[in-house]
Amino acid sequence: MSFELIQHRFTKAAKELIVQRFVNTVLDLNEEARQLKWGPYGKFKYVYKKSDSTDMNNYISDLINNNFHGAIIEYFT
Repeated sequence: MSFELIQHRFTKAAKELIVQRFVNTVLDLNEEARQLKWGPYGKFKYVYKKSDSTDMNNYISDLINNNFHGAIIEYFT
């Protein structure tokens, strides 16, 4: 079994659509709590700060390794 771990990220355009379509969303779209990263399609996206990202990666990787013996984590992005 293999896992691909993808953290939540968003662009300004995506945030606007989410807020319009899901007025009562509880999805964390706080730009100040994120850092900007240049995306492959010529747009900036908001991603978790490096320290938060590292903590998430470690936590989820530990859960996978402890519960799915022999599993492979393909990547974390």
